[in-house]
Amino acid sequence: MAANAAREAAALSRALDALGGVVSAEEAHRLVMVLGLLRHHAESSRSDDVPDRSYRTYAWDQLLSSAMGGDRLYDVIGDGVRDWEADSGRRLEQRVPDLRAVRPAQLREVLDAVTLVRSPVRLFDLVLQAQSRDAKGGQYFTPRDVTRLMVELLDPRAGESVYDPACGSGGLLVESAAYVAAHGGKAEDLRLYGQDVSASVLDTAAMNMGVRDLEARLAGPESSLLRDGFPERTFDVVAVNPPFNQSRWDDGHGRYDGLWPLGLPPQGNANFAWVQHCLKKLAPGGRAAILLPTGAATGTRGAERDVRARLVDTGLLAAVVELPAGLIPHVRNPVCLWILSAFQGGGPLKERGEVLLVDAREGALTVDKRQRVLPDEVVERISDTFASWRGRSGAPRYADRPGWCRSVRVEELAAQAEYDVLPSRHVPAPATRGEEESDGRGRLAELTAELVRHFEDSRRLERELLDLLGNR
Repeated sequence: MAANAAREAAALSRALDALGGVVSAEEAHRLVMVLGLLRHHAESSRSDDVPDRSYRTYAWDQLLSSAMGGDRLYDVIGDGVRDWEADSGRRLEQRVPDLRAVRPAQLREVLDAVTLVRSPVRLFDLVLQAQSRDAKGGQYFTPRDVTRLMVELLDPRAGESVYDPACGSGGLLVESAAYVAAHGGKAEDLRLYGQDVSASVLDTAAMNMGVRDLEARLAGPESSLLRDGFPERTFDVVAVNPPFNQSRWDDGHGRYDGLWPLGLPPQGNANFAWVQHCLKKLAPGGRAAILLPTGAATGTRGAERDVRARLVDTGLLAAVVELPAGLIPHVRNPVCLWILSAFQGGGPLKERGEVLLVDAREGALTVDKRQRVLPDEVVERISDTFASWRGRSGAPRYADRPGWCRSVRVEELAAQAEYDVLPSRHVPAPATRGEEESDGRGRLAELTAELVRHFEDSRRLERELLDLLGNR
């Protein structure tokens, strides 16, 4: 399996390299995704009960049977995309890239790579990885290990609605559907919504949903902070990895709309505008997860501090998880995952009066110089810790762990002038070996004394029972 995966990735990399100098990297990625979509559209006709679906296979069959290039290539792919749009009810914002300079030999190498990959879903995952790796600016897609952690903590259920206000490729929506399916539900019973400011990434999200046969309502291209694509809706689950420290986000008017429940966010930084947008979009009893730079947990600017204080004081902040550096492309420093609002099961968190802080900075696995990942066991440990803390049925009883987690009283956080919620500043360091040995000896002495007391109680009860029997 590993050898096949490596062969698929290598073939795709060669195909993308073959297009270098002919089309841009972004156009090359888009071409491969469109071809993957046409392949899926053709293959899905085999299991369709409706007769005469040959038009689904027309474009793909033409591409496989002909060594075409130039205008003819553009026309065939365009026809196939329009057939998919008519079938799916979706519409791509951007057209197929200009392919007049693509030679038949280059197209053949791309088609060979697209057909070699075991499925269109796998193909999309490979292209998204390549896009994030090659991105020169802020356009990247949240790695799957991070999306999995966010979804695990949010625990979406069949029948609920999930919303991502900066959806990118739709990774959080896809992961939510996979989570529901893995827990015995039906992915189609999850209502998915997304919005993004970029037309190209909205197209990526639409195609990503298409190859997975998922339905999702996508709005944009506009910023969710300036024009909400779903103004009348709230959602059970909100999950987002927004642009960090976004300046000039308000376009001169967004910050004055009077809809900031915890106070006006800073004009020069959108972090807490995104936080409050998440809160505004939550249905009663809903929950949200948002990735933020570590500075959002400690910032001393008045507006940031005030919003953070209200999050803590109102019980809307449930947990903060400090993650390792290098997990997010182009973000060198650690980031934090914030969990907002109340959960069912374990009671309303605002009545608990505590915030769970998890220091997971040491949990990354280095894959290469450019990539670090969060291993499955670390994702599961964070998820299990949160499940225990919130009192989920069947979870072990929660306990603070030095070097890992601590449940901090709201009063303790409020006693600090800045309402600092960065986990590494609150979770005590793990005990040294000497301290552990000393603690172990002390604990052994306590257990020995307790055992002696039990023996004495047993002997006392034995004497009393013999006395009673003798009196009879």
